[in-house]
Amino acid sequence: MSRDDRTTSFCGLPFADPRSVPAGTVAAVAGVGHSLGSPHRGAEHGPFFLRTVSKEYTWSAASARVVDLRHGAAPLDGIVDVGDLATTETTLAGVLAATRTFVTGLPPRVVPCVIGGDHTVTLPVVSALAARRARPFTVVQFDHHLDLQIWEGAAARPGKRDPVFHTNVMSHVSDVLGPGRLLQVGVFPFATVEDDSAHALPAFLRSVGRQVPVSAPEIDDADAFRDVVGRGGDVYVSVDLDVLDAAEMSSTGYPATVGLSLRRLLRLIDLALADNRLVGFDVVEFAADRADRSPKTLADAQRAALVFVHLLSWAGRQRDTRTDP
Repeated sequence: MSRDDRTTSFCGLPFADPRSVPAGTVAAVAGVGHSLGSPHRGAEHGPFFLRTVSKEYTWSAASARVVDLRHGAAPLDGIVDVGDLATTETTLAGVLAATRTFVTGLPPRVVPCVIGGDHTVTLPVVSALAARRARPFTVVQFDHHLDLQIWEGAAARPGKRDPVFHTNVMSHVSDVLGPGRLLQVGVFPFATVEDDSAHALPAFLRSVGRQVPVSAPEIDDADAFRDVVGRGGDVYVSVDLDVLDAAEMSSTGYPATVGLSLRRLLRLIDLALADNRLVGFDVVEFAADRADRSPKTLADAQRAALVFVHLLSWAGRQRDTRTDP
């Protein structure tokens, strides 16, 4: 990881070398900005935008400390920023390998908190956590799209995989996790497959885990949603920002014509983590030209940063309840 004079730490957090994270650190913020797994440019600027707009959390204080108004605590204490991934790799495979190496190098109980980047960022983070953890965990994916490989009859042949790309990354993630450990929330209610594999799609989706479309009743029923997520487990959260309605998030590759509101997304994150332990998270697919300073883009970036801070506060509030992986 690296930083230079142009790099702003997220929310004014102290910078740290990932190879020597201070004792007592509970979580580490890392920027992994690339769009190598997508046909759209712009996601490589996600860390830049979220870091930049996060200054709003610190600009009025000489020595800022973020306080959670609901809990009366400073949840970002014990969290450091290790900068952005610096690598000479120019291929997707190379960058994903470098990302996995970064996560593997963190102390076992430090929660990786990643600013993407396109959605392929999720795979190496989950892979590294799965390799170093004794306890299994579930990935809760907030997304407008399944990002599962269901084209060309793949639903009928679930072992078939194209190389990882932003459209099939969650199939690769599911392969790492094992059956039934992927919960996909806020997805569009319908999917298109080839006619000869349509019969196989329901069983395929069940093998992956569970899908809670944006129209599902569990979206509006707190108890039902908590039942879907389960209790007493470990959870990794991946937020593809296109899960938000286009009215609140247009700075992404495929804005959702029907998506979640920001308030609903934050609430669902709370419900997913209320009875579970957060082991890592990413916020991906913020995409804009680096020179774009339009009010809409900056407002989108502020909303994306709020999602990240919200998840980061969950990591911080776990500092007194950590257990070995």
